[in-house]
Amino acid sequence: MATYRELYGVRVNVVSSNLSNPKEGEVWYNSTLGQLKGYVLAPASISSGGNMTLARGQLGGCGASQNSGIVFGGEAPSVPTITAKTEEYDGTSWSNGGDAPTGKSDMHSSGTQTAALWGGGSPTSSASYLYDGSSWTGTGAMTFANRDVYGGSAGTSTAALSIGGFISPGNYSSTMQNFDGSSWTNIPQTFPSAPKTSNFATTGTQTACISAGPGTDSIEWDGSTWTATNNLATPLNSAVHSGTVSGSVLMGGGPGYKTTIQTWDGTNWSNSPISLSTGRSQAVEAGTASASYIAGGVDGSPTNSAATEEFNAAAVATKTLTTG
Repeated sequence: MATYRELYGVRVNVVSSNLSNPKEGEVWYNSTLGQLKGYVLAPASISSGGNMTLARGQLGGCGASQNSGIVFGGEAPSVPTITAKTEEYDGTSWSNGGDAPTGKSDMHSSGTQTAALWGGGSPTSSASYLYDGSSWTGTGAMTFANRDVYGGSAGTSTAALSIGGFISPGNYSSTMQNFDGSSWTNIPQTFPSAPKTSNFATTGTQTACISAGPGTDSIEWDGSTWTATNNLATPLNSAVHSGTVSGSVLMGGGPGYKTTIQTWDGTNWSNSPISLSTGRSQAVEAGTASASYIAGGVDGSPTNSAATEEFNAAAVATKTLTTG
């Protein structure tokens, strides 16, 4: 690539600091840094984050951003199989939070790092708990005992949606419940197909969410009606999902331990050109369609995974083109 001094006949602005509001494709020379800069499209990327302190799968978790998330419970073969351990993520490393009152896996979970909701779980339960950033407190029980298995949750700790659930072998519910911050209530509508109320991944709000899998199924909820969308680009189950009905990212899943990343633009699903370093299912994802992380999960190892990977979607950004 040419240096600034070699760009003969091309007009490039010389500035002492980077442009504050550049246009896509604009190029300038930062004289303070001695660098040619451009506002260009950066490709999607996946990078390693900090490992959780405890490897586990089938865990609960949530978070508003790539830099602020929480995980709790799960199957952790390196300790008593089902753990009550809570950990918080700051975008770099995990630290211990307040332990849950009991060990569970496969729970419904939604909210943020400082306001999280946990409902049900395995061993099969109807108990629910709220997290305030330091400790868990019991709240109103779900309307029936069930476990998520895996992905029917959306919303916040004060306005959550739970979809279906596993009750017993071969018995899957299509019941939908709303949580208002203190109690759960069955709503009149049901999920369209009870046998499919497991092994799917949901993201969004109580009144606007999208569920993906199993297979290539994708379906949206608008607060009153489910509507099928265009199919997934790659069939899967037990993946993890973050974002909204307008844009989301779906990572991992099965059968096996997939490294696939799929993105939703509000109309279509596409396979990302990049993939996870660690294939896994039944993990946790938090963040947005443009910046999220996946943590933990079942990866085929004896202990399950402690790995965190951070996804950043393709975006226009200021980049160094050359120096000199």
